[in-house]
Amino acid sequence: MSKDRIDASIGLVFSLRLLQRYRSNGVLQAKIHHVPGVRGHCMAYVQLAQGVVATCYIEDERGQRQQVSVDLLCRVDTDRGPFEWTFQPLTIAQASPAPEAQSANSVTPGAELPDSLVLKVIAPLPWERLGNWTVGQKQMLYSVWRMIDGRRTVQEIKAGVSLPPQVVNEALQILLSFHIADISS
Repeated sequence: MSKDRIDASIGLVFSLRLLQRYRSNGVLQAKIHHVPGVRGHCMAYVQLAQGVVATCYIEDERGQRQQVSVDLLCRVDTDRGPFEWTFQPLTIAQASPAPEAQSANSVTPGAELPDSLVLKVIAPLPWERLGNWTVGQKQMLYSVWRMIDGRRTVQEIKAGVSLPPQVVNEALQILLSFHIADISS
């Protein structure tokens, strides 16, 4: 285990609660087995943004990735584990979803979004996933989300909200990683 990884082998359910409480950003991963519909061992990945599950998938022995629910992984971990979960902390800007879940026109996570980029909303805000976010964090995300209309550029969105440009960039990255917004074509 590398020095910046944290051993989270105390069980997935407990680890998720703890990481949620501290609004952690990063990736939980473990080699697991006995996943319904998957032969052999696979790697499970749970990506967290501000303690909220952003992406959850497994990768089988052939390297095929499949989105799964975090509830399924918790059930497998409780019934067949606990497995050797490790947590790799990341900043929000470093966090990104599984490659196949990104748009074909995706941008580099953590990079400053180009000012000329136009985004479109593809889903409503998932308020239930933001349950442990502070009111201020929810307001920040909502104020950026409501500015996305498929016509405004990143520069216009930054000018249209009373937030620092880096905060707007980070909010846009979160919206992209949660698959709430996408790059307009």
